[in-house]
Amino acid sequence: MKCPNCQKSFKSGKKCPNCNVDVVLFMGTTRLSNKLFNQGLERLKVSDFYHGIEMLSKSIAINKNNVSARNLLGLALFEVGHIGDALKHWVISTSLLKDENPASKYIDQAHKNPRILERYNDAVGMFNQALGHIKQKSDDLAIIQLKKAVEINPRFIDALNLLTLCFLIQNDREKALTTVERVLAIDPLNPIGLNYYGLLNPGKTKTRKPFAGVAPAKPLSDAVPYRTISLEEKKQSNFHIAEILAFIIGAACSAAALYFMLIPAIERDNTAQLQTVRSEMDVAATGYQTELDEANAREELLHAQVTQNETEILRLENITELQDRQIRVHHAYNRFLDGELREATSIVDGLMTTGFPNDLLDRIDEIRTGAYPVLGVEYYGEGLAAFNADDFALAAQHLQRAYYFLDEGAAQWNELLFMLASMHYNQGEDHFDEAQVLLLDLQARVPNFRAAAIARMLESIESQI
Repeated sequence: MKCPNCQKSFKSGKKCPNCNVDVVLFMGTTRLSNKLFNQGLERLKVSDFYHGIEMLSKSIAINKNNVSARNLLGLALFEVGHIGDALKHWVISTSLLKDENPASKYIDQAHKNPRILERYNDAVGMFNQALGHIKQKSDDLAIIQLKKAVEINPRFIDALNLLTLCFLIQNDREKALTTVERVLAIDPLNPIGLNYYGLLNPGKTKTRKPFAGVAPAKPLSDAVPYRTISLEEKKQSNFHIAEILAFIIGAACSAAALYFMLIPAIERDNTAQLQTVRSEMDVAATGYQTELDEANAREELLHAQVTQNETEILRLENITELQDRQIRVHHAYNRFLDGELREATSIVDGLMTTGFPNDLLDRIDEIRTGAYPVLGVEYYGEGLAAFNADDFALAAQHLQRAYYFLDEGAAQWNELLFMLASMHYNQGEDHFDEAQVLLLDLQARVPNFRAAAIARMLESIESQI
Protein backbone atom coordinates (compact mmCIF):
# COMPACT_ATOMS: atom_id res chain seq x y z
CA MET A 1 0.00 0.00 0.00
CA LYS A 2 1.20 3.51 -0.79
CA CYS A 3 0.65 6.34 1.70
CA PRO A 4 -1.25 9.22 0.03
CA ASN A 5 0.44 11.71 2.35
CA CYS A 6 4.17 10.92 2.21
CA GLN A 7 4.06 8.56 -0.83
CA LYS A 8 5.94 5.83 1.09
CA SER A 9 4.95 2.18 0.60
CA PHE A 10 4.09 -0.16 3.48
CA LYS A 11 2.71 -3.68 3.68
CA SER A 12 -0.24 -3.69 6.06
CA GLY A 13 -2.29 -1.68 8.54
CA LYS A 14 -4.30 1.50 8.12
CA LYS A 15 -1.64 3.83 9.57
CA CYS A 16 1.45 4.78 7.61
CA PRO A 17 4.56 3.77 9.63
CA ASN A 18 6.54 6.61 8.05
CA CYS A 19 4.33 9.65 8.75
CA ASN A 20 1.83 8.02 11.19
CA VAL A 21 -1.14 9.24 9.14
CA ASP A 22 -4.42 7.30 9.30
CA VAL A 23 -4.64 6.42 5.60
CA VAL A 24 -8.36 5.62 5.63
CA LEU A 25 -9.25 8.87 7.39
CA PHE A 26 -6.84 10.86 5.22
CA MET A 27 -8.30 9.47 1.99
CA GLY A 28 -11.84 9.97 3.26
CA THR A 29 -11.30 13.63 4.16
CA THR A 30 -9.43 14.22 0.89
CA ARG A 31 -12.29 12.72 -1.13
CA LEU A 32 -14.87 14.76 0.81
CA SER A 33 -12.84 17.95 0.34
CA ASN A 34 -12.50 17.28 -3.39
CA LYS A 35 -16.22 16.51 -3.63
CA LEU A 36 -17.06 19.84 -2.01
CA PHE A 37 -14.56 21.54 -4.35
CA ASN A 38 -16.32 20.03 -7.38
CA GLN A 39 -19.73 21.06 -6.02
CA GLY A 40 -18.45 24.58 -5.38
CA LEU A 41 -17.01 24.73 -8.90
CA GLU A 42 -20.34 23.65 -10.39
CA ARG A 43 -22.13 26.33 -8.36
CA LEU A 44 -19.73 29.03 -9.55
CA LYS A 45 -20.18 27.93 -13.17
CA VAL A 46 -23.85 28.97 -12.89
CA SER A 47 -22.92 32.20 -11.03
CA ASP A 48 -24.17 30.89 -7.66
CA PHE A 49 -21.47 32.71 -5.69
CA TYR A 50 -23.13 32.45 -2.27
CA HIS A 51 -23.39 28.64 -2.19
CA GLY A 52 -20.17 28.20 -4.19
CA ILE A 53 -18.21 30.18 -1.59
CA GLU A 54 -19.94 28.23 1.19
CA MET A 55 -18.96 24.84 -0.30
CA LEU A 56 -15.36 25.91 -1.02
CA SER A 57 -15.02 27.21 2.55
CA LYS A 58 -16.16 23.81 3.84
CA SER A 59 -13.71 22.12 1.47
CA ILE A 60 -10.65 23.93 2.89
CA ALA A 61 -12.00 23.57 6.43
CA ILE A 62 -11.87 19.77 5.96
CA ASN A 63 -8.54 19.82 4.11
CA LYS A 64 -6.62 23.08 4.55
CA ASN A 65 -3.98 21.82 2.07
CA ASN A 66 -6.48 21.70 -0.81
CA VAL A 67 -4.70 24.31 -2.94
CA SER A 68 -7.18 24.15 -5.83
CA ALA A 69 -10.15 24.83 -3.54
CA ARG A 70 -8.28 27.66 -1.80
CA ASN A 71 -7.33 29.31 -5.11
CA LEU A 72 -10.89 29.04 -6.46
CA LEU A 73 -12.29 30.40 -3.19
CA GLY A 74 -9.97 33.40 -3.53
CA LEU A 75 -11.22 34.06 -7.07
CA ALA A 76 -14.87 33.83 -5.95
CA LEU A 77 -14.29 36.17 -2.99
CA PHE A 78 -12.41 38.64 -5.24
CA GLU A 79 -15.34 38.54 -7.66
CA VAL A 80 -17.90 39.59 -5.00
CA GLY A 81 -15.74 42.33 -3.46
CA HIS A 82 -13.93 40.59 -0.57
CA ILE A 83 -10.46 41.58 -1.79
CA GLY A 84 -8.62 41.17 1.52
CA ASP A 85 -9.98 37.67 2.12
CA ALA A 86 -9.07 36.65 -1.45
CA LEU A 87 -5.46 37.82 -1.04
CA LYS A 88 -5.23 36.03 2.32
CA HIS A 89 -6.21 32.68 0.78
CA TRP A 90 -3.78 33.16 -2.14
CA VAL A 91 -0.89 33.96 0.22
CA ILE A 92 -1.64 30.81 2.24
CA SER A 93 -1.88 28.83 -1.01
CA THR A 94 1.58 29.98 -2.15
CA SER A 95 3.01 28.94 1.22
CA LEU A 96 1.57 25.44 0.71
CA LEU A 97 2.64 25.08 -2.95
CA LYS A 98 5.42 27.32 -4.19
CA ASP A 99 6.00 25.94 -7.72
CA GLU A 100 3.48 26.26 -10.55
CA ASN A 101 0.80 27.73 -8.29
CA PRO A 102 -1.73 30.01 -10.08
CA ALA A 103 -2.14 31.98 -6.83
CA SER A 104 1.28 33.57 -7.42
CA LYS A 105 -0.01 34.95 -10.71
CA TYR A 106 -3.19 36.26 -9.05
CA ILE A 107 -1.15 38.08 -6.39
CA ASP A 108 1.22 39.54 -9.01
CA GLN A 109 -1.71 40.80 -11.09
CA ALA A 110 -3.24 42.41 -8.01
CA HIS A 111 0.03 44.16 -7.15
CA LYS A 112 0.43 45.34 -10.75
CA ASN A 113 -2.81 47.33 -10.38
CA PRO A 114 -2.36 49.08 -7.00
CA ARG A 115 -4.79 51.85 -7.90
CA ILE A 116 -7.62 49.41 -8.58
CA LEU A 117 -6.77 47.48 -5.42
CA GLU A 118 -6.79 50.72 -3.42
CA ARG A 119 -10.18 51.69 -4.83
CA TYR A 120 -11.60 48.27 -3.97
CA ASN A 121 -10.25 48.69 -0.43
CA ASP A 122 -11.90 52.13 -0.35
CA ALA A 123 -15.18 50.44 -1.31
CA VAL A 124 -14.83 48.06 1.66
CA GLY A 125 -14.09 51.03 3.94
CA MET A 126 -17.21 52.83 2.68
CA PHE A 127 -19.24 49.67 3.33
CA ASN A 128 -17.95 49.58 6.93
CA GLN A 129 -18.77 53.28 7.36
CA ALA A 130 -22.29 52.61 6.05
CA LEU A 131 -22.73 49.93 8.72
CA GLY A 132 -21.80 52.51 11.34
CA HIS A 133 -24.29 55.03 9.91
CA ILE A 134 -27.08 52.45 9.96
CA LYS A 135 -26.35 51.67 13.62
CA GLN A 136 -26.72 55.41 14.28
CA LYS A 137 -30.00 55.43 12.28
CA SER A 138 -28.45 57.71 9.63
CA ASP A 139 -29.66 55.71 6.62
CA ASP A 140 -29.22 58.72 4.29
CA LEU A 141 -25.48 58.85 5.00
CA ALA A 142 -25.31 55.06 4.68
CA ILE A 143 -26.91 55.23 1.22
CA ILE A 144 -24.33 57.80 0.11
CA GLN A 145 -21.42 55.59 1.20
CA LEU A 146 -22.96 52.44 -0.33
CA LYS A 147 -23.64 54.14 -3.66
CA LYS A 148 -19.97 55.17 -3.79
CA ALA A 149 -18.91 51.62 -2.89
CA VAL A 150 -20.96 49.96 -5.66
CA GLU A 151 -19.90 52.65 -8.11
CA ILE A 152 -16.28 51.63 -7.46
CA ASN A 153 -17.08 47.89 -7.44
CA PRO A 154 -20.41 47.14 -9.18
CA ARG A 155 -20.17 43.43 -8.16
CA PHE A 156 -19.88 44.18 -4.41
CA ILE A 157 -22.84 41.98 -3.42
CA ASP A 158 -22.76 42.73 0.34
CA ALA A 159 -22.90 46.46 -0.40
CA LEU A 160 -25.81 45.98 -2.84
CA ASN A 161 -27.75 43.92 -0.27
CA LEU A 162 -27.16 46.57 2.41
CA LEU A 163 -28.23 49.29 -0.04
CA THR A 164 -31.46 47.36 -0.65
CA LEU A 165 -32.06 47.27 3.11
CA CYS A 166 -31.57 51.06 3.34
CA PHE A 167 -34.10 51.63 0.56
CA LEU A 168 -36.53 49.32 2.38
CA ILE A 169 -36.00 51.35 5.57
CA GLN A 170 -36.92 54.49 3.61
CA ASN A 171 -39.87 52.63 2.03
CA ASP A 172 -38.50 53.32 -1.46
CA ARG A 173 -39.66 50.03 -2.97
CA GLU A 174 -38.81 50.95 -6.56
CA LYS A 175 -35.12 51.60 -5.83
CA ALA A 176 -34.98 48.57 -3.53
CA LEU A 177 -36.35 46.33 -6.30
CA THR A 178 -33.85 47.73 -8.81
CA THR A 179 -30.96 47.07 -6.42
CA VAL A 180 -32.04 43.54 -5.48
CA GLU A 181 -32.41 42.66 -9.17
CA ARG A 182 -28.77 43.76 -9.61
CA VAL A 183 -27.82 41.32 -6.84
CA LEU A 184 -29.75 38.44 -8.41
CA ALA A 185 -28.26 39.22 -11.83
CA ILE A 186 -24.80 38.62 -10.32
CA ASP A 187 -25.67 35.85 -7.81
CA PRO A 188 -29.08 34.36 -8.78
CA LEU A 189 -29.31 32.10 -5.69
CA ASN A 190 -28.18 34.64 -3.10
CA PRO A 191 -30.55 33.95 -0.13
CA ILE A 192 -30.50 37.55 1.15
CA GLY A 193 -31.38 38.89 -2.30
CA LEU A 194 -34.11 36.27 -2.75
CA ASN A 195 -35.55 37.17 0.66
CA TYR A 196 -35.70 40.89 -0.27
CA TYR A 197 -37.22 40.00 -3.64
CA GLY A 198 -39.94 38.02 -1.87
CA LEU A 199 -40.66 40.96 0.45
CA LEU A 200 -40.97 43.32 -2.51
CA ASN A 201 -43.06 40.87 -4.56
CA PRO A 202 -45.33 38.98 -2.12
CA GLY A 203 -46.45 35.64 -3.50
CA LYS A 204 -43.99 35.81 -6.38
CA THR A 205 -40.68 33.98 -6.57
CA LYS A 206 -37.71 34.68 -8.81
CA THR A 207 -37.69 32.06 -11.55
CA ARG A 208 -34.44 30.22 -12.14
CA LYS A 209 -33.32 27.01 -13.80
CA PRO A 210 -32.80 23.95 -11.62
CA PHE A 211 -29.17 23.35 -10.71
CA ALA A 212 -29.06 19.68 -11.68
CA GLY A 213 -31.54 17.26 -13.19
CA VAL A 214 -32.43 13.81 -11.92
CA ALA A 215 -32.52 10.94 -14.41
CA PRO A 216 -35.84 9.02 -14.40
CA ALA A 217 -35.75 5.60 -12.82
CA LYS A 218 -35.77 2.61 -15.16
CA PRO A 219 -38.71 0.19 -14.80
CA LEU A 220 -37.95 -3.18 -13.35
CA SER A 221 -38.11 -6.08 -15.76
CA ASP A 222 -40.70 -8.82 -15.19
CA ALA A 223 -39.57 -11.84 -13.15
CA VAL A 224 -39.01 -15.03 -15.15
CA PRO A 225 -41.05 -17.96 -13.71
CA TYR A 226 -39.28 -21.11 -12.52
CA ARG A 227 -39.12 -23.96 -15.04
CA THR A 228 -40.96 -27.12 -13.95
CA ILE A 229 -38.71 -30.21 -13.71
CA SER A 230 -40.22 -33.54 -14.77
CA LEU A 231 -40.03 -36.78 -12.78
CA GLU A 232 -37.78 -38.38 -15.38
CA GLU A 233 -35.31 -35.48 -15.17
CA LYS A 234 -35.19 -35.88 -11.37
CA LYS A 235 -34.42 -39.59 -11.67
CA GLN A 236 -31.58 -38.90 -14.13
CA SER A 237 -30.00 -36.33 -11.78
CA ASN A 238 -29.86 -38.61 -8.67
CA PHE A 239 -27.06 -41.00 -7.66
CA HIS A 240 -27.72 -44.49 -6.44
CA ILE A 241 -27.78 -44.72 -2.61
CA ALA A 242 -25.30 -47.59 -2.45
CA GLU A 243 -22.77 -45.71 -4.57
CA ILE A 244 -23.00 -42.74 -2.27
CA LEU A 245 -22.44 -44.82 0.90
CA ALA A 246 -19.42 -46.58 -0.60
CA PHE A 247 -17.85 -43.29 -1.53
CA ILE A 248 -18.33 -41.84 2.01
CA ILE A 249 -16.85 -44.97 3.75
CA GLY A 250 -13.79 -44.98 1.46
CA ALA A 251 -13.12 -41.30 2.05
CA ALA A 252 -13.31 -41.77 5.86
CA CYS A 253 -10.82 -44.67 5.85
CA SER A 254 -8.37 -42.72 3.70
CA ALA A 255 -8.60 -39.68 6.01
CA ALA A 256 -7.92 -41.84 9.12
CA ALA A 257 -4.81 -43.41 7.55
CA LEU A 258 -3.44 -40.05 6.52
CA TYR A 259 -4.05 -38.65 10.00
CA PHE A 260 -2.05 -41.31 11.86
CA MET A 261 0.81 -41.22 9.33
CA LEU A 262 1.24 -37.53 8.59
CA ILE A 263 -0.05 -35.50 11.58
CA PRO A 264 3.00 -35.95 13.87
CA ALA A 265 5.39 -34.76 11.16
CA ILE A 266 3.11 -31.80 10.34
CA GLU A 267 2.96 -30.79 14.03
CA ARG A 268 6.75 -30.82 14.33
CA ASP A 269 7.09 -28.72 11.20
CA ASN A 270 4.43 -26.26 12.36
CA THR A 271 6.16 -25.83 15.76
CA ALA A 272 9.45 -24.95 14.08
CA GLN A 273 7.74 -22.54 11.72
CA LEU A 274 5.87 -20.93 14.63
CA GLN A 275 9.12 -20.31 16.52
CA THR A 276 10.70 -18.81 13.42
CA VAL A 277 7.69 -16.51 12.85
CA ARG A 278 7.77 -15.39 16.51
CA SER A 279 11.46 -14.51 16.25
CA GLU A 280 10.83 -12.56 13.06
CA MET A 281 7.89 -10.77 14.70
CA ASP A 282 10.05 -9.75 17.67
CA VAL A 283 12.70 -8.31 15.33
CA ALA A 284 10.05 -6.54 13.24
CA ALA A 285 8.36 -5.11 16.35
CA THR A 286 11.67 -3.70 17.58
CA GLY A 287 12.37 -2.17 14.18
CA TYR A 288 8.83 -0.85 13.92
CA GLN A 289 9.04 0.81 17.34
CA THR A 290 12.30 2.52 16.33
CA GLU A 291 10.73 3.77 13.09
CA LEU A 292 7.65 4.89 15.00
CA ASP A 293 9.74 6.91 17.45
CA GLU A 294 11.62 8.52 14.56
CA ALA A 295 8.33 9.27 12.77
CA ASN A 296 6.88 10.85 15.93
CA ALA A 297 9.99 13.00 16.26
CA ARG A 298 9.68 14.10 12.61
CA GLU A 299 5.99 14.83 13.09
CA GLU A 300 6.72 17.03 16.12
CA LEU A 301 9.38 18.85 14.13
CA LEU A 302 7.05 19.35 11.17
CA HIS A 303 4.27 20.54 13.50
CA ALA A 304 6.66 23.07 15.04
CA GLN A 305 7.67 24.25 11.55
CA VAL A 306 4.02 24.59 10.46
CA THR A 307 3.22 26.56 13.61
CA GLN A 308 6.22 28.79 12.98
CA ASN A 309 5.16 29.31 9.34
CA GLU A 310 1.59 30.15 10.35
CA THR A 311 2.89 32.65 12.91
CA GLU A 312 5.15 34.21 10.28
CA ILE A 313 2.25 34.44 7.79
CA LEU A 314 0.09 36.15 10.41
CA ARG A 315 2.93 38.57 11.22
CA LEU A 316 3.40 39.41 7.54
CA GLU A 317 -0.35 39.86 7.09
CA ASN A 318 -0.42 42.28 10.03
CA ILE A 319 2.55 44.20 8.61
CA THR A 320 0.90 44.36 5.17
CA GLU A 321 -2.38 45.53 6.65
CA LEU A 322 -0.62 48.19 8.75
CA GLN A 323 1.35 49.39 5.72
CA ASP A 324 -1.86 49.57 3.69
CA ARG A 325 -3.52 51.74 6.34
CA GLN A 326 -0.43 53.97 6.55
CA ILE A 327 -0.40 54.38 2.75
CA ARG A 328 -4.05 55.42 2.89
CA VAL A 329 -3.17 58.15 5.40
CA HIS A 330 -0.48 59.45 3.01
CA HIS A 331 -3.03 59.48 0.16
CA ALA A 332 -5.52 61.31 2.36
CA TYR A 333 -2.90 63.89 3.38
CA ASN A 334 -1.92 64.54 -0.25
CA ARG A 335 -5.57 65.09 -1.16
CA PHE A 336 -5.92 67.39 1.85
CA LEU A 337 -2.98 69.46 0.63
CA ASP A 338 -4.54 69.56 -2.87
CA GLY A 339 -7.76 70.92 -1.39
CA GLU A 340 -9.75 67.70 -1.90
CA LEU A 341 -11.14 67.86 1.63
CA ARG A 342 -14.14 65.59 1.14
CA GLU A 343 -12.01 62.82 -0.37
CA ALA A 344 -9.40 63.20 2.38
CA THR A 345 -11.92 62.93 5.22
CA SER A 346 -13.69 59.95 3.60
CA ILE A 347 -10.36 58.06 3.81
CA VAL A 348 -9.40 58.86 7.41
CA ASP A 349 -12.89 58.64 8.94
CA GLY A 350 -13.32 55.21 10.49
CA LEU A 351 -9.70 54.23 9.73
CA MET A 352 -8.17 52.09 12.49
CA THR A 353 -5.03 53.83 13.81
CA THR A 354 -3.63 51.03 15.97
CA GLY A 355 0.14 50.77 15.49
CA PHE A 356 0.50 54.17 13.78
CA PRO A 357 3.58 56.27 14.57
CA ASN A 358 3.05 59.73 16.05
CA ASP A 359 3.75 61.58 12.78
CA LEU A 360 0.87 59.78 11.03
CA LEU A 361 -1.46 60.43 13.97
CA ASP A 362 -0.48 64.12 13.76
CA ARG A 363 -1.33 64.13 10.05
CA ILE A 364 -4.75 62.62 10.70
CA ASP A 365 -5.40 65.28 13.37
CA GLU A 366 -4.20 67.95 10.94
CA ILE A 367 -6.63 66.70 8.27
CA ARG A 368 -9.55 66.66 10.68
CA THR A 369 -8.68 69.99 12.28
CA GLY A 370 -8.26 71.66 8.92
CA ALA A 371 -11.05 69.97 6.95
CA TYR A 372 -13.93 69.49 9.40
CA PRO A 373 -14.77 73.20 9.99
CA VAL A 374 -14.54 73.99 6.27
CA LEU A 375 -16.65 70.98 5.23
CA GLY A 376 -19.15 71.74 7.99
CA VAL A 377 -19.69 75.26 6.66
CA GLU A 378 -19.88 73.99 3.06
CA TYR A 379 -22.48 71.35 3.85
CA TYR A 380 -24.39 73.85 5.99
CA GLY A 381 -24.56 76.27 3.07
CA GLU A 382 -25.71 73.56 0.67
CA GLY A 383 -28.29 72.33 3.17
CA LEU A 384 -29.60 75.87 3.81
CA ALA A 385 -30.01 76.49 0.09
CA ALA A 386 -31.90 73.22 -0.34
CA PHE A 387 -34.02 73.98 2.76
CA ASN A 388 -35.00 77.41 1.38
CA ALA A 389 -35.83 75.77 -1.96
CA ASP A 390 -38.18 73.31 -0.14
CA ASP A 391 -36.01 70.35 -1.24
CA PHE A 392 -36.12 68.80 2.21
CA ALA A 393 -34.69 65.40 1.19
CA LEU A 394 -31.52 67.00 -0.19
CA ALA A 395 -31.44 69.45 2.72
CA ALA A 396 -31.53 66.55 5.18
CA GLN A 397 -28.53 64.89 3.52
CA HIS A 398 -26.38 68.04 3.56
CA LEU A 399 -27.41 69.15 7.04
CA GLN A 400 -26.72 65.70 8.51
CA ARG A 401 -23.20 65.96 7.11
CA ALA A 402 -22.86 69.47 8.50
CA TYR A 403 -23.99 68.12 11.89
CA TYR A 404 -21.19 65.54 11.67
CA PHE A 405 -18.44 67.99 10.75
CA LEU A 406 -19.36 71.21 12.60
CA ASP A 407 -18.30 71.88 16.18
CA GLU A 408 -20.91 72.94 18.73
CA GLY A 409 -19.18 76.29 19.07
CA ALA A 410 -19.62 77.15 15.38
CA ALA A 411 -21.73 80.18 14.50
CA GLN A 412 -24.05 78.05 12.39
CA TRP A 413 -24.66 75.40 15.08
CA ASN A 414 -27.90 76.77 16.59
CA GLU A 415 -29.48 77.42 13.19
CA LEU A 416 -28.38 73.94 12.05
CA LEU A 417 -30.08 72.26 15.02
CA PHE A 418 -33.23 74.29 14.45
CA MET A 419 -33.48 73.33 10.78
CA LEU A 420 -32.89 69.64 11.56
CA ALA A 421 -35.50 69.74 14.31
CA SER A 422 -37.98 71.48 11.97
CA MET A 423 -37.53 68.81 9.29
CA HIS A 424 -38.01 66.00 11.82
CA TYR A 425 -41.13 67.77 13.15
CA ASN A 426 -42.62 68.19 9.68
CA GLN A 427 -42.06 64.48 8.90
CA GLY A 428 -44.74 63.50 11.39
CA GLU A 429 -45.14 61.53 14.61
CA ASP A 430 -42.54 58.89 13.69
CA HIS A 431 -39.83 61.58 13.89
CA PHE A 432 -41.14 63.54 16.92
CA ASP A 433 -38.56 61.95 19.24
CA GLU A 434 -35.63 63.25 17.18
CA ALA A 435 -37.21 66.69 16.88
CA GLN A 436 -37.91 66.88 20.62
CA VAL A 437 -34.30 66.00 21.57
CA LEU A 438 -32.89 68.73 19.29
CA LEU A 439 -35.44 71.34 20.43
CA LEU A 440 -34.85 70.68 24.14
CA ASP A 441 -31.09 70.93 23.54
CA LEU A 442 -31.55 74.32 21.85
CA GLN A 443 -33.90 75.55 24.56
CA ALA A 444 -31.40 74.61 27.29
CA ARG A 445 -28.33 76.04 25.55
CA VAL A 446 -29.78 79.29 24.11
CA PRO A 447 -33.16 80.06 25.73
CA ASN A 448 -33.78 83.20 23.64
CA PHE A 449 -33.04 81.62 20.25
CA ARG A 450 -36.29 81.28 18.26
CA ALA A 451 -38.05 80.84 21.59
CA ALA A 452 -41.60 81.18 20.26
CA ALA A 453 -41.17 78.68 17.41
CA ILE A 454 -39.39 76.16 19.63
CA ALA A 455 -42.05 76.43 22.34
CA ARG A 456 -44.82 75.99 19.76
CA MET A 457 -43.29 72.82 18.29
CA LEU A 458 -42.56 71.34 21.75
CA GLU A 459 -46.13 72.00 22.89
CA SER A 460 -47.48 70.38 19.71
CA ILE A 461 -45.25 67.33 20.16
CA GLU A 462 -46.21 66.85 23.82
CA SER A 463 -49.89 67.09 22.97
CA GLN A 464 -49.64 64.35 20.35
CA ILE A 465 -47.35 61.88 22.15
